Amino acid sequence: MAVKRANFIKELRRFRTVGLDSSIFIYHLEDVEPYSDLTEAAFAAFGEGTPVAVLSTLSVTELLVQPFAARQPDRISAFERFILTLPNTTLVPASYAIAKNAARLRATYRLRTPDALLVATALEAKADAFLTNDANLRKLKAEGIAIVVLETYV
Repeated sequence: MAVKRANFIKELRRFRTVGLDSSIFIYHLEDVEPYSDLTEAAFAAFGEGTPVAVLSTLSVTELLVQPFAARQPDRISAFERFILTLPNTTLVPASYAIAKNAARLRATYRLRTPDALLVATALEAKADAFLTNDANLRKLKAEGIAIVVLETYV
């Protein structure tokens, strides 16, 4: 695993800005193996500023559903603290331009709405890459964004 983790870190550091899928946070905050080892490395890299990260506010919605459903205010607070204090990470709210581009991506690539919005946010922020565990998103390479899939490194 050490070699693949090193390759993952090397891959991430090739980029200036990386958009993040909500799953990256879920794997990290819920300590989902084998992915949490990679997400730990990713967040350490973001903390150092190489690369910087972009997060859609849609991810906040996706992350907080379970804690709200389970009525876990402490978990909600812990998730919020993590999200809002991430160094070198920009939280990007949805805009008309993002929504319009998400519709285009959805129509062109047959994406689910959340995936389209997350990638459109990354594209709007001029991200070089999008970090996910959804291999289906590799087809977005034609949009000029590298798709980095965690599963490749486990």
